[in-house]
Amino acid sequence: MSIQRSGPPTPPSNEPGAVLSWLKDFFRQFQLAWRLLLDSRVPATTKIVPFLTVAYLLSPIDLVSDLAVGLGQLDDLAILFIGLRLFVDLCPTDLVEEHTAALTGVHVSVWKPEEEQKTVDAPPALPQESADLAGASPKEEDH
Repeated sequence: MSIQRSGPPTPPSNEPGAVLSWLKDFFRQFQLAWRLLLDSRVPATTKIVPFLTVAYLLSPIDLVSDLAVGLGQLDDLAILFIGLRLFVDLCPTDLVEEHTAALTGVHVSVWKPEEEQKTVDAPPALPQESADLAGASPKEEDH
């Protein structure tokens, strides 16, 4: 079973027990989002995302009418997945790692880009041999 940082788990395969595994991963994602929502270290602006998602689901305004049986519920489910993923992705990475480790018992590290190196405007360094030749003054030869 692969551990994902956020979003819904990958669809189940034809293996026996795959559906149960998928449901466990799906439930774990909701647990992760709930724990992050209750964590005071998560910025308040980030915590708005789950509330907006629930507000959309409860509102009478819909992208696809619920009268179209099946399609209306699928768009609600898609909005729920997108809102969940967006919330977890916007949370600080170290907090997501901490709560994921607490839920799974496995420390999961998330790829983080390296710090950008500061560029200094300086002339390119010359190789040592070239520097010696460039700095040396021509010697006068005896005739």
